[in-house]
Amino acid sequence: MTEIVVTFQTKDGSAEKTLNDVLLDSTLKEAREAVQMFLGLPENTPCQLVLERTNEVLMDNLTFREAGVKQGDKIILNYRRSHSGVVYVPSETSTSASPPSLVTYTFSLTILSDGKQPKNYDYPIELTDFYESNPQRFFSDYNAQERQNFIAWLQEIVPRAVQNFEIDKILRDWCDDISVGYRITALKI
Repeated sequence: MTEIVVTFQTKDGSAEKTLNDVLLDSTLKEAREAVQMFLGLPENTPCQLVLERTNEVLMDNLTFREAGVKQGDKIILNYRRSHSGVVYVPSETSTSASPPSLVTYTFSLTILSDGKQPKNYDYPIELTDFYESNPQRFFSDYNAQERQNFIAWLQEIVPRAVQNFEIDKILRDWCDDISVGYRITALKI
């Protein structure tokens, strides 16, 4: 089965939206954004997703399949309205740890050119514990947008065409550095 039915519900139960024909390989983020828009929530509202069946916090960039979402599951949108808008609130009932912390890793590129001052460019990413342990998955096929963003950034700042094998090597080296805990990976070209 590649399609499932999933219900998204606000934490207080005041609103819900059932999505039919959800592709298992689509991301939770895509569905969350659609549901938030349907429910009239601001587009960039911070929101924690909790799988009701397991009370597990789900990462936005995972697919439904990777997150273990099954047919008929309910996902809780964890936020609270305030006078100034919508504010993220961690679940008091959650047995899992607090929301995943993000750690910033930076790819620092120095471009050397003949007779000119070198130019430095930084490309930061924020990773959860899962991606710190599996950084190559952050840029893999199911999360291709992150890879495309990085390639677009490289193509924009490097004064020549960057070949695919060079991109693969840069990402492989950066992922190796992340997996051993280096917060900054530097390269000069």
